[in-house]
Amino acid sequence: MLWGMRPLEPRATYGLAVDSIKRQIHAGLLLPEERLPAERQLSDRFGISRVTLREALRVLEESQYIQVRRGAQGGPFVSDIDRLSSLALRRISRAPAATMRVAEFLTINHAAAARFAAERRNPAELKRMRDALAMMQNASSGPERKQAETLFLLAVAEASRNPLMARAIEDAMADLFLPYRHAGQGDKAAIDGFSALFSAINAEDAEGAEAAARALNDQLWTTIREMTRSAA
Repeated sequence: MLWGMRPLEPRATYGLAVDSIKRQIHAGLLLPEERLPAERQLSDRFGISRVTLREALRVLEESQYIQVRRGAQGGPFVSDIDRLSSLALRRISRAPAATMRVAEFLTINHAAAARFAAERRNPAELKRMRDALAMMQNASSGPERKQAETLFLLAVAEASRNPLMARAIEDAMADLFLPYRHAGQGDKAAIDGFSALFSAINAEDAEGAEAAARALNDQLWTTIREMTRSAA
């Protein structure tokens, strides 16, 4: 018996490239005003022609995710922090309930992944977490801190050794597009929370890791509630 079959939605190839770059921006892996790789590198990475890539860049520019600058030092750059934060707030204001559902999904999986990571992590994954924690501590801006937090959480997800859970966390982080916080805004509490999570995972303390992840989730929920109120 076939169950839950839905019509397939036709997607232009350039749309897949658009979604991929948006996901990187949403998750904070691409920083505001960061220059994208050269066209040849991007087209090779996506396995598409440069004509198709240019169409993807055109769509991203029209939707204000990137800005294509002209001249010798030009090229496609991620939009600035104000533009991206405006896009994020607009997205939340259109569908605040959707943001809440994504956060629910992310936090449930994050707590479970932390427990598994404490039991299954290896030295390479611990190093990735340690490096991301150092990036967090040295971050001089909100976007840099968000990038470091994302890298840390992705390392925890991978350390769970559950590819379905890791993919779910990656997808949720890419879908949870929040405005950037200013540097210094909640830095100490966040860094202390990530440090506690790392210590528990490093010590193979599954219960402690889950508790630390839940404490970080509480911080995330506080941020989301504040942002949904400001976006209303």
